[in-house]
Amino acid sequence: MSMRAKRSGFSALLLGLLLVAAAAPAPRTEGPLRGYPPEDNAAPGWTRDGGPQEYEGEDLYTYIDGGADIYHEYGFSRVIVQDYKNAGGRSVSLEIFEMTTPAAAFGMFSFKRSGKGKSLELGGGAELEDYYLNFWTGRFLVTLTGFDEAAETKAGLKALAGVVDSKMKDRGDAPRLIRILPEGGLVPGSVKYLKGIIGLNNTYDLYTARGLKFAEAVKGDYGDGSTLIVLRYGPGAGEGAAPSFLELSEYLGKSERFKRVGADMVFQDGKGRFVSFSSRPPDIFIGIGADAETAQKRVQSAMPVIR
Repeated sequence: MSMRAKRSGFSALLLGLLLVAAAAPAPRTEGPLRGYPPEDNAAPGWTRDGGPQEYEGEDLYTYIDGGADIYHEYGFSRVIVQDYKNAGGRSVSLEIFEMTTPAAAFGMFSFKRSGKGKSLELGGGAELEDYYLNFWTGRFLVTLTGFDEAAETKAGLKALAGVVDSKMKDRGDAPRLIRILPEGGLVPGSVKYLKGIIGLNNTYDLYTARGLKFAEAVKGDYGDGSTLIVLRYGPGAGEGAAPSFLELSEYLGKSERFKRVGADMVFQDGKGRFVSFSSRPPDIFIGIGADAETAQKRVQSAMPVIR
């Protein structure tokens, strides 16, 4: 091969790499969230480590590889990322996600928390577990990540979170739908607010079931080991609870993953759990328990009168 041909091939390769680099969206260094990350020593002893980076819309996929879909399912606008360090060599990463609504921010908070951590008085609700701290307020979800479980790191998480919270005036309320969960026996921190099939299947997997195009949903765990999921549908005939419940019941009746037991809409899933389904528009109720009676009672607890 001649030197000219080699140079031509190298030039084509270089041009291709430059085009790929140009096509990949770069993180923004200026944007509407710049006022929220704490300045140096706003949390005593903690200073910024590098500059902030901000991602908007579809650019989130370049920041979170494989985990961006759930944010978009809830309703994602933008995120700013800022790292911090202290003199002792500890590090903390701060992420402030701006979601489209307070319901979306609460939903992502409920999705990310385990319910096993320590509750903190921040924003609309906060949880500290191991070296992660999540809280939500208004349209914002704030996540702080340490890189060890040292007391110094945990103190930094809380101090930085407190500064961010003090800067945020946007509060907002949790979604009204969570009030449908009966309070008796409800496990604190187990409530999850859902906006689509990704969140639902991470809560209870109905696989490829039809009839799951709900508008919003909520899930709660109870002290007797049972779980209640309520799917709320839109008002239209094509998107309402009644046609969706019919589609779901037809799927369950034919599915190899669910075995009908006893009553019409009580099944046993592949893990041996019993699942009871019922509908009262605009909602579909799903009760899950160790036996059929527990699953049915969990549904009935949210439907005191079933017609």
